[in-house]
Amino acid sequence: MLLIYDECQQKFVRAKNMYAERYPHRPPPSRRTFKNMCDKLIQTGSLSVRKSECRKRVTNEQNEIGVLGSVATNPHISSRQIERESGISSKSVLLILHCHKFHPYHVILHQQLQRNDFMNRVEFCRWAKHQIHNNEVFLNTVLFTDEATFTNHGNVNLQNMHLWAAENPHWLRQVEH
Repeated sequence: MLLIYDECQQKFVRAKNMYAERYPHRPPPSRRTFKNMCDKLIQTGSLSVRKSECRKRVTNEQNEIGVLGSVATNPHISSRQIERESGISSKSVLLILHCHKFHPYHVILHQQLQRNDFMNRVEFCRWAKHQIHNNEVFLNTVLFTDEATFTNHGNVNLQNMHLWAAENPHWLRQVEH
């Protein structure tokens, strides 16, 4: 591209057209692409892509001990809470935990089936079928969600319930229905 641009006496539109003639099977770069390439060469002296400058992660031995100690003390702690308490970035906290083979395992709720559960489900299906028969858009008025379990006596938010562990603990929590 740079050689074509030079052949065209540094004219962007001519360079774009000549590139399209020489390489008809490639998508032609825009006039703006040639301009950006030249601007970058003038400003940096190179066409190579610069790595973005980001905050250096702090994963020294002292910080690793602090993060692992937090998880050992409270395996249900969140990476954001560790970040707030230690001052280490959340990315560094996650890097430390993953380097030590820790994963956030989520709780699995299970309910024991009762004797009349099957009949209750059949009865619900009949009721829903009747509602759909009376109102064709009935299902559009129902909200289906996988956000959490809703109960009359409490609220369980599964999105934030996790357990940091090196191996899957198969963490179960029995709930009453």
